Amino acid sequence: MKYLHEILVNNHHDNKNSPKDINPMKIKLMTFIVIMFVSLSSKGQEVLTFTDVVKIDSISKNELYNRAKLWFATTFNSLKDVLQIEDKDAGQLVGNSLFKYTPTVFNANARIVGNIKLTIKIFVKDGRYKYEFTNFIHESKSNSEYGGLDFGLITTDKTCPNPKKNMFSGWNDKVWLDIKNQIEINTTHLIESLKKGMLIQSEAVISDW
Repeated sequence: MKYLHEILVNNHHDNKNSPKDINPMKIKLMTFIVIMFVSLSSKGQEVLTFTDVVKIDSISKNELYNRAKLWFATTFNSLKDVLQIEDKDAGQLVGNSLFKYTPTVFNANARIVGNIKLTIKIFVKDGRYKYEFTNFIHESKSNSEYGGLDFGLITTDKTCPNPKKNMFSGWNDKVWLDIKNQIEINTTHLIESLKKGMLIQSEAVISDW
Protein backbone atom coordinates (compact mmCIF):
# COMPACT_ATOMS: atom_id res chain seq x y z
CA MET A 1 0.00 0.00 0.00
CA LYS A 2 2.83 2.38 0.81
CA TYR A 3 4.33 1.66 -2.60
CA LEU A 4 1.06 2.43 -4.39
CA HIS A 5 0.63 5.60 -2.38
CA GLU A 6 4.11 6.76 -3.40
CA ILE A 7 3.28 6.14 -7.08
CA LEU A 8 0.19 8.32 -6.81
CA VAL A 9 2.06 11.07 -4.98
CA ASN A 10 5.02 10.99 -7.36
CA ASN A 11 2.74 11.01 -10.38
CA HIS A 12 1.04 14.12 -9.04
CA HIS A 13 4.35 15.88 -8.34
CA ASP A 14 5.79 15.04 -11.73
CA ASN A 15 2.78 16.54 -13.47
CA LYS A 16 2.03 19.50 -11.19
CA ASN A 17 2.85 21.92 -13.96
CA SER A 18 0.67 20.15 -16.52
CA PRO A 19 -2.53 18.84 -14.86
CA LYS A 20 -4.06 17.94 -18.20
CA ASP A 21 -1.47 15.15 -18.58
CA ILE A 22 -2.74 13.29 -15.50
CA ASN A 23 -4.64 10.18 -16.54
CA PRO A 24 -7.75 9.91 -14.35
CA MET A 25 -8.24 6.25 -15.35
CA LYS A 26 -4.78 5.41 -14.02
CA ILE A 27 -5.59 6.99 -10.66
CA LYS A 28 -8.93 5.15 -10.48
CA LEU A 29 -7.21 1.84 -11.27
CA MET A 30 -4.61 2.30 -8.54
CA THR A 31 -7.28 3.34 -6.04
CA PHE A 32 -9.20 0.17 -6.92
CA ILE A 33 -6.05 -1.94 -6.37
CA VAL A 34 -5.54 -0.35 -2.94
CA ILE A 35 -9.15 -1.10 -1.97
CA MET A 36 -8.80 -4.69 -3.18
CA PHE A 37 -5.59 -5.12 -1.17
CA VAL A 38 -7.23 -3.87 2.04
CA SER A 39 -10.26 -6.08 1.44
CA LEU A 40 -8.19 -9.24 0.91
CA SER A 41 -5.99 -8.49 3.93
CA SER A 42 -9.03 -8.22 6.20
CA LYS A 43 -10.19 -11.71 5.22
CA GLY A 44 -7.23 -13.56 6.73
CA GLN A 45 -8.38 -16.77 8.42
CA GLU A 46 -6.93 -18.01 11.69
CA VAL A 47 -6.48 -21.77 12.06
CA LEU A 48 -8.40 -23.24 15.00
CA THR A 49 -5.85 -24.15 17.67
CA PHE A 50 -5.98 -25.25 21.30
CA THR A 51 -2.75 -24.37 23.10
CA ASP A 52 -1.38 -23.66 26.55
CA VAL A 53 1.80 -23.72 28.61
CA VAL A 54 1.66 -25.93 31.71
CA LYS A 55 4.17 -25.60 34.53
CA ILE A 56 5.37 -28.65 36.46
CA ASP A 57 7.98 -27.55 38.95
CA SER A 58 11.21 -29.47 39.48
CA ILE A 59 10.69 -31.85 36.54
CA SER A 60 13.50 -32.01 34.00
CA LYS A 61 13.12 -31.53 30.27
CA ASN A 62 14.16 -35.16 29.61
CA GLU A 63 11.61 -36.52 32.05
CA LEU A 64 8.81 -34.42 30.56
CA TYR A 65 9.82 -35.63 27.11
CA ASN A 66 9.61 -39.25 28.27
CA ARG A 67 6.19 -38.61 29.81
CA ALA A 68 4.91 -36.97 26.63
CA LYS A 69 6.12 -39.85 24.49
CA LEU A 70 4.55 -42.35 26.87
CA TRP A 71 1.26 -40.43 26.60
CA PHE A 72 1.36 -40.73 22.81
CA ALA A 73 2.06 -44.46 23.11
CA THR A 74 -0.78 -45.15 25.54
CA THR A 75 -3.33 -42.86 23.90
CA PHE A 76 -3.07 -43.95 20.27
CA ASN A 77 -3.11 -47.41 18.74
CA SER A 78 0.08 -47.13 16.70
CA LEU A 79 2.84 -44.88 17.98
CA LYS A 80 4.84 -45.45 14.80
CA ASP A 81 1.99 -44.24 12.59
CA VAL A 82 1.10 -41.27 14.79
CA LEU A 83 4.45 -39.72 15.70
CA GLN A 84 6.07 -37.78 12.88
CA ILE A 85 8.79 -35.94 14.80
CA GLU A 86 10.72 -37.20 17.84
CA ASP A 87 13.50 -34.80 18.81
CA LYS A 88 14.62 -35.27 22.38
CA ASP A 89 17.41 -32.69 22.15
CA ALA A 90 15.00 -30.03 20.93
CA GLY A 91 12.32 -31.23 23.32
CA GLN A 92 9.74 -31.68 20.58
CA LEU A 93 7.15 -34.30 19.69
CA VAL A 94 4.76 -33.92 16.77
CA GLY A 95 2.09 -36.40 15.76
CA ASN A 96 -0.90 -36.71 13.45
CA SER A 97 -4.14 -38.38 14.41
CA LEU A 98 -7.85 -38.36 13.61
CA PHE A 99 -11.25 -39.03 15.10
CA LYS A 100 -14.54 -39.96 13.52
CA TYR A 101 -17.04 -37.25 12.68
CA THR A 102 -20.69 -38.26 12.93
CA PRO A 103 -22.82 -35.22 12.14
CA THR A 104 -25.77 -34.23 14.30
CA VAL A 105 -27.12 -32.13 11.42
CA PHE A 106 -29.85 -34.24 9.82
CA ASN A 107 -30.14 -32.73 6.34
CA ALA A 108 -27.60 -34.29 3.95
CA ASN A 109 -25.66 -35.76 6.87
CA ALA A 110 -24.68 -38.78 4.75
CA ARG A 111 -22.57 -36.48 2.58
CA ILE A 112 -20.44 -35.13 5.44
CA VAL A 113 -19.88 -38.15 7.68
CA GLY A 114 -16.16 -38.90 7.87
CA ASN A 115 -13.02 -38.03 9.81
CA ILE A 116 -11.40 -34.99 11.34
CA LYS A 117 -7.62 -35.05 11.13
CA LEU A 118 -5.45 -33.09 13.54
CA THR A 119 -1.85 -32.36 14.45
CA ILE A 120 -0.60 -32.63 18.02
CA LYS A 121 2.55 -30.79 19.08
CA ILE A 122 4.24 -31.04 22.47
CA PHE A 123 7.27 -28.95 23.41
CA VAL A 124 9.12 -29.49 26.67
CA LYS A 125 11.57 -27.49 28.78
CA ASP A 126 12.73 -27.83 32.35
CA GLY A 127 9.69 -27.34 34.57
CA ARG A 128 7.10 -26.77 31.85
CA TYR A 129 5.61 -28.01 28.61
CA LYS A 130 3.51 -26.53 25.83
CA TYR A 131 0.85 -28.33 23.81
CA GLU A 132 -0.79 -27.43 20.53
CA PHE A 133 -3.76 -29.21 18.99
CA THR A 134 -4.16 -27.70 15.55
CA ASN A 135 -4.65 -28.15 11.79
CA PHE A 136 -8.09 -29.76 12.11
CA ILE A 137 -9.22 -30.94 8.69
CA HIS A 138 -12.66 -32.37 7.90
CA GLU A 139 -12.71 -35.10 5.26
CA SER A 140 -15.88 -36.80 4.11
CA LYS A 141 -15.96 -40.60 3.87
CA SER A 142 -19.40 -40.61 2.36
CA ASN A 143 -20.95 -43.37 0.28
CA SER A 144 -23.76 -41.08 -0.80
CA GLU A 145 -24.78 -41.24 -4.44
CA TYR A 146 -24.53 -37.45 -4.48
CA GLY A 147 -20.90 -37.49 -3.37
CA GLY A 148 -19.15 -36.36 -0.22
CA LEU A 149 -18.60 -32.78 0.93
CA ASP A 150 -15.30 -31.82 2.59
CA PHE A 151 -15.17 -28.74 4.80
CA GLY A 152 -11.38 -28.87 4.86
CA LEU A 153 -9.24 -26.84 7.24
CA ILE A 154 -11.21 -25.57 10.23
CA THR A 155 -10.63 -21.96 11.23
CA THR A 156 -11.86 -19.70 14.01
CA ASP A 157 -14.50 -18.16 11.73
CA LYS A 158 -17.94 -18.15 13.34
CA THR A 159 -19.61 -18.90 10.03
CA CYS A 160 -18.52 -21.22 7.22
CA PRO A 161 -15.93 -19.32 5.11
CA ASN A 162 -16.34 -21.60 2.08
CA PRO A 163 -20.01 -22.60 1.86
CA LYS A 164 -21.02 -25.47 -0.36
CA LYS A 165 -23.23 -24.55 -3.30
CA ASN A 166 -26.85 -25.59 -3.78
CA MET A 167 -27.40 -26.55 -0.14
CA PHE A 168 -30.25 -25.64 2.21
CA SER A 169 -30.40 -22.15 3.68
CA GLY A 170 -28.19 -21.96 6.78
CA TRP A 171 -27.02 -25.56 6.32
CA ASN A 172 -23.33 -24.72 5.84
CA ASP A 173 -23.15 -22.72 9.06
CA LYS A 174 -24.94 -25.48 11.01
CA VAL A 175 -22.45 -28.09 9.78
CA TRP A 176 -19.53 -25.75 10.46
CA LEU A 177 -20.70 -25.23 14.04
CA ASP A 178 -21.31 -28.95 14.51
CA ILE A 179 -17.79 -29.79 13.31
CA LYS A 180 -16.27 -27.20 15.66
CA ASN A 181 -18.35 -28.43 18.61
CA GLN A 182 -17.18 -32.01 18.09
CA ILE A 183 -13.59 -30.83 17.70
CA GLU A 184 -13.83 -29.01 21.03
CA ILE A 185 -15.32 -32.05 22.81
CA ASN A 186 -12.72 -34.48 21.49
CA THR A 187 -9.81 -32.11 21.98
CA THR A 188 -10.86 -31.28 25.54
CA HIS A 189 -10.77 -35.00 26.36
CA LEU A 190 -7.29 -35.31 24.82
CA ILE A 191 -5.99 -32.29 26.75
CA GLU A 192 -7.34 -33.66 30.04
CA SER A 193 -5.70 -37.01 29.26
CA LEU A 194 -2.40 -35.31 28.42
CA LYS A 195 -2.36 -33.27 31.62
CA LYS A 196 -2.93 -36.41 33.68
CA GLY A 197 -0.27 -38.30 31.72
CA MET A 198 2.30 -35.55 32.22
CA LEU A 199 1.95 -35.96 36.00
CA ILE A 200 2.86 -39.66 35.90
CA GLN A 201 6.52 -40.59 36.33
CA SER A 202 8.02 -42.36 33.37
CA GLU A 203 9.38 -45.90 33.70
CA ALA A 204 12.91 -44.52 33.37
CA VAL A 205 12.45 -42.75 36.72
CA ILE A 206 10.41 -45.44 38.49
CA SER A 207 12.56 -48.44 37.52
CA ASP A 208 15.14 -49.50 40.10
CA TRP A 209 18.03 -50.87 38.07
